[in-house]
Amino acid sequence: MSIPERKKREKEMRRKEIIDTAEKLFFEKGYENISMADIAEGSELARSTLYLYFKNKTEIYLTISKRGTEILNEMFKEYYEKGETGIEKVKMLMTAFYRFYKEYPDYYDVNWSSYKVLFDHDMQEMEEIKKIRIEGFSLFSKALYEGIKDKSIRSDIDPVKANLVLASSIQNVFNLPPTIKLHMKNNNLTHEELIEYTIDLMIRSLKC
Repeated sequence: MSIPERKKREKEMRRKEIIDTAEKLFFEKGYENISMADIAEGSELARSTLYLYFKNKTEIYLTISKRGTEILNEMFKEYYEKGETGIEKVKMLMTAFYRFYKEYPDYYDVNWSSYKVLFDHDMQEMEEIKKIRIEGFSLFSKALYEGIKDKSIRSDIDPVKANLVLASSIQNVFNLPPTIKLHMKNNNLTHEELIEYTIDLMIRSLKC
């Protein structure tokens, strides 16, 4: 290995170590409560050295958000292939989103909170995340079109509008306000039961 190649590899490894350290801090304390000084200290680096790798904490945060987005995107692709008909593919995509929410709660929280960061900062990482998210959620539209074609989904469904409704509805039921949680408690309903019922209700509303 040449000296330039070795230096490049060392820089990439150091960058990954910084991201891993920052990820733990953000997961534990949240975006607003972590500073570049905290990340530098956790990475055992001088702040000046940290700024050689990242210009601010938003860039690091979005890099972590991108990690989570890539995981979700791969899950969407995997589950999409499990469905035979269009309606089955839609259900599989919803299931993948639910699985991501359950198995990667920290990444889900970062992705959810990064929407504000995402649209408040003009950064390259933002564009990359948006591209990945669009790719993943476009599978919902594709499944809806397939379902209309194979007659597993009603022909009067607008795939574009339905895609937006499905995506926003499932995220809303993931992020319930206190009043809804109180009603659930009074009716002996768990969050998991409500999510599963929501998915079932949306699928039944699409079926022929």
